[in-house]
Amino acid sequence: VVLTAMVVVYAQKHSQQEPHVHYAQLGTDVTIPCGSVDQGTSVTWTANSTDLDASHLSGSHLVLRNVDLSHSGQYSCYEGPSWHLKDRVNLKVGTPPREPSLMCRSNNYPIGFYCSWHLPSPTYIPDTFNITVIHDSQEITCEKDTGPKNRCYIRYPHLFSTKKYKVTLTVSNALGSSSTTTSFDEFAIVKPDPPENVIAKPIPNNTRRLLVTWQYPSSWPDPDSFPLKFFLRYRPLIIDQWQHVELS
Repeated sequence: VVLTAMVVVYAQKHSQQEPHVHYAQLGTDVTIPCGSVDQGTSVTWTANSTDLDASHLSGSHLVLRNVDLSHSGQYSCYEGPSWHLKDRVNLKVGTPPREPSLMCRSNNYPIGFYCSWHLPSPTYIPDTFNITVIHDSQEITCEKDTGPKNRCYIRYPHLFSTKKYKVTLTVSNALGSSSTTTSFDEFAIVKPDPPENVIAKPIPNNTRRLLVTWQYPSSWPDPDSFPLKFFLRYRPLIIDQWQHVELS
């Protein structure tokens, strides 16, 4: 009979009842009810399969004070001495998102531009980002990048527009939301990538001169129609001051 009772307790205590998610803000007090159990019912709570003492209980409710990230985990509530599972909660502790940083840049003009973003601090819980791009009162599709998940790409609807682009980014999670907006002219965000294959080598029989060669950045699509200017900065090792040369 004793062996049978032990098997029943083990089976009930390890029931595979699906937990529901409860989000809590860092530094707050959290009260979790034991499902539909009455407040005065005798219950036992566990955190990640470890029993919690009665100091964490208010009746049948579990009370956690000033929660931090270590409180995240799975909490289970059992009724009475038979350890009948009544509820299972997956507690996730985090913060509402702060205002995100947003940057837009065109490194392949005149094809389009990309916008990228990041949060100034982590929230520790899942975040959702939504970005809208408006130009001349029309919303433009921002195609999500296949690489970085925090970047999307916009194709210019037409060139040499005098209308500003307006980009709004909203980030939200279970604890709150925040947004930021930036506006800019078409040319204001044009910034080519650095030149590629930069090589400096001495000129034979002239030790005081160097031959410097480079190539256009491969991301720049039309050098003939949109030529770039290059600026060369150099200094001898024995001199602290840099010299600058503008090159066509």
